[in-house]
Amino acid sequence: MLALIYLATTIVLGACVCRRFYCFNSWLHYLAASFLVGLVLSTWATYLLALAFAWSSKPLVGANVLFFLLAVLAIYNLRPRSMFDPTLSRFRPAGSTVWDAVFIGAFLVAACYLMFGTLWLKDGNVKMAFVVWNDFGPNLSLVQSFAVGHNFPTEYPHFIGPPIRYHFLFWFQAGNLEFLGLNMAWALNLISVLSLLAMLILLMTLGEALFNSRAVGRIGASLFFFPTTLSYAPFLRSQGSFSRAVDAVKHLNHWLWSGYSYRGEDWGIWSLGIYYVQRHLTVATGALLMVLIFVVRRYRDFSDNETKRSPSTRVVKPKPNALPKTAPDTLPDDATRSESLAESTTEMGSLSAPTRAKQEPAFTKQTLGGTLPGFVFSGVLLGLLPMWNSAVFVGAAAVLAVLLILFPLRLQMLALGVAAGMIALPQLIYLSIDGVHTPKLLHWGFTLPDPTMWNVTKYLAFTFGYKWLLIALALVFATGLQRRMFLALSSLILVAFSFQFSIELLINHKFLNTWVTLINLFAAYGLCQLWRARVIGKAAAVVLTVSVTLGGFIEWFRIHNDTIVDVPFRQNRLSDWLQANTTPKDVFLSDRFILHPILLNGRRIFYGWPYFAWGSGYPTGPRDVLYEQMLTEKDPSKLVHLLHQNGIRYVAIDNGIRFGFLKGKLNESVFKRNFERVFEDKENRFGALTIYRVPGSLNDGADLREIKRQALAKSYPLRRVAEESLEASDDELQEDNAGKDLTAR
Repeated sequence: MLALIYLATTIVLGACVCRRFYCFNSWLHYLAASFLVGLVLSTWATYLLALAFAWSSKPLVGANVLFFLLAVLAIYNLRPRSMFDPTLSRFRPAGSTVWDAVFIGAFLVAACYLMFGTLWLKDGNVKMAFVVWNDFGPNLSLVQSFAVGHNFPTEYPHFIGPPIRYHFLFWFQAGNLEFLGLNMAWALNLISVLSLLAMLILLMTLGEALFNSRAVGRIGASLFFFPTTLSYAPFLRSQGSFSRAVDAVKHLNHWLWSGYSYRGEDWGIWSLGIYYVQRHLTVATGALLMVLIFVVRRYRDFSDNETKRSPSTRVVKPKPNALPKTAPDTLPDDATRSESLAESTTEMGSLSAPTRAKQEPAFTKQTLGGTLPGFVFSGVLLGLLPMWNSAVFVGAAAVLAVLLILFPLRLQMLALGVAAGMIALPQLIYLSIDGVHTPKLLHWGFTLPDPTMWNVTKYLAFTFGYKWLLIALALVFATGLQRRMFLALSSLILVAFSFQFSIELLINHKFLNTWVTLINLFAAYGLCQLWRARVIGKAAAVVLTVSVTLGGFIEWFRIHNDTIVDVPFRQNRLSDWLQANTTPKDVFLSDRFILHPILLNGRRIFYGWPYFAWGSGYPTGPRDVLYEQMLTEKDPSKLVHLLHQNGIRYVAIDNGIRFGFLKGKLNESVFKRNFERVFEDKENRFGALTIYRVPGSLNDGADLREIKRQALAKSYPLRRVAEESLEASDDELQEDNAGKDLTAR
C-alpha cells in the first residue's frame, strides 16, 4: 500500500510541477508527462535523502518519511487543485479519441506482456526469460542491494569497493518500491510498464505536434513494437517452403541474424528485447520526447508570430470591424486553427538567412521572461538523466546541439543547454571517477571490423531496411521544421559511429535504438502520404508496412518461446540463513556467477561476472589476479591477511568454483582445516555451496585446536573436518610462522 501511495504522490507532484512550464496537447500528454517528471524528481529526492541517512541501518526509512513530508509540502505550495486544470492546446489536429484509446489500450496489453511475462516470482524462485537473465544479473542485484541491503554510498554489486560507475536510479526506485511493500517482480514490472506506456504516449504526441496528424503519432508508436532488420529475408529463404517457414516461425527461439559478422545480432540489440531488458531506457527516452515536444511547440509559436509580422504580398483593406492586435487569444477555435495549419507551409525555414535575420525581433524582457522558464526546466529535466541512462543524455545533448544551430530562439536553447550541463556534469564526473579503461573519444565505425563508407552504408541499409524508403518519401513532403528535426535526430547516427564513450563499443547501439524509435514517426508519415494516393499508393503502403514490420512480428514468437530460468530467491534455507546471520555490509568471496543467490539477498560479493565490470571501466585485470590468489593461497596466515585486506567476511565455495577455471588449484582444503564452516548446502540446491567465516585475527598459534573443537561443538555442519583435521593441525602449526593461529571473530 505504501508503494502505491508513493507512486500516486509522484504523479501528483509531477503534475503540479510540469503544468507550470508546459502546455499539453491532450490529457494523455499531461498524464504521461506528470508521471515521468514526478518519477525523475521523486527518485532523485529519495535517493539523496537516503544518502543523508547512510549512517543508519535502514536509510530508506528516514528517506521515505522525509520525502512524503517534503512532497506534501511542495504539492500544497504548488496549489494541488490547479493540477485538474492544465493548459491544453486548442489546436489539436482532427482525430478520434476512441482510436487513441484503442491504441493506448493495445500498448498497455503489450507492455504488460513484455514486462510481467519475462519476470515474476513463484514458489520462492525468480522466474525470468533467458533474454533478460544475463543483463538482470547486475540490475536485480542493484534492486536488492537497496531493498534489503545497505548500498549507501552506492557501489556496483559485481565489483565492490570503488563508487558505482553505472546509471542506477531506475533500479534504485524499483528497490525502494520493494522496500515500501511490493514484491521485487511487481516493483520492477509496475514502473517498467508505466514508463513504457508514458514513453509511447509522448511518442504519439510528438508525431501529432511535428506532423499535425494524430494518425502519424499512432502509427509511429505502433512501429516501436516491430523493430525490423532485413534478417528475416535470409531466414525465410533458408526454410525452402512456405509450410516449413511457418513452422520455423512458430518455434523460433533465437533472434534473427543476418549471416554477416555484425556483432550483437545474436544478443538482439536491434530487437524489442532491448526495451524489456534495459528497462531504464524508457524513462530517459520519455524525458527526451517531452523536451522535443516542448521545443516543437515553441518553434511553431515563434513561426506564427513571425508570419504575422511579415509584410503580406497581398493588399488587404482593413474592415471597419477588424479585430485589434490583441484579439488572437479570443478568436474562435476555427479561426485560429486555420492560421496554425497554414504555418506548416509558410515556415521561417523557407526564408533566406539574411531575410530571417532582419525579421527576427529583438528579445524583450517580456518575451524572454515568458519563454525562458520552460527552456530552463527542460534543461534541468535532461540534466537529471545521466544517473538514469547516460547514453540517452549524450544523445539528447547531440540532438539539441543541432537544434541550437538550426532553430530560432537560440538564447532560450542556450539556456536549456547550460541548465542541463550544470546539473549533468557532476554526475558524469562521478560516473567516470576511478575509471582505468578510458578509451579514446573519437572512434569511427561502431563495431564494424572494416568501417569503410561503403560498409557503413551497407550496415545501416541492412539494419533499418525498407524503412529508409519511407523516410525518404517523408522528407519529400516534409516542411522545413520536419527536415530540421530529421537532421537533428540523425546526429544520433553520427554519434554512434564517430565516438566511443566506453571500453565496450557495442554500448553505442543505444544511440541507434533511440534514433529508430524517434525516426519511426517519419516512416509513419511516409506511410500516411502513400495511403492518400490512389489504389497503387495504398497497395504500396500495405507492402511497405509488411516489409518494415515482418521481422519484428516474427521475433514476437521468439519472445513467446523463450526459455524460462529459475533462480533461487527467497523462502529457502540459504536465504533464511543470510538474513538471520549476516549484515548487508558483509562481503562474500564467491563464484563469479551472474545471479548469485547471495546477491539476490542484498549481500555483497567481492567479484561478480567480469563482463559487466569491464564494460563499465572497472580495473578487472588486477581483481582477476587477486581473486585467483585468494582462492589458491595455501598458507593460512597469508590467506587470512589477504581476506582481511579486501574486507571479506565470508568465503562461499560451490561447484562453480570447484569445477571451474580453478579446478586443481582451489585451496578449499585450507578453508576446511582452518575456517569455521557456517553453512552447508546438503540438498545440493545451490551447487553444493559451503560458506566459511573468515577468522578475525592472527594471534598465538597454540589455540588453533581449541578453535576447531569449539566449532565442532556448535551446530554448524562441518562435514569431514572432524578428528583427522584436528590431528593434522599439530603438523600445520609447526609449519606456520612462529606458531600463529586464527581466532574466530
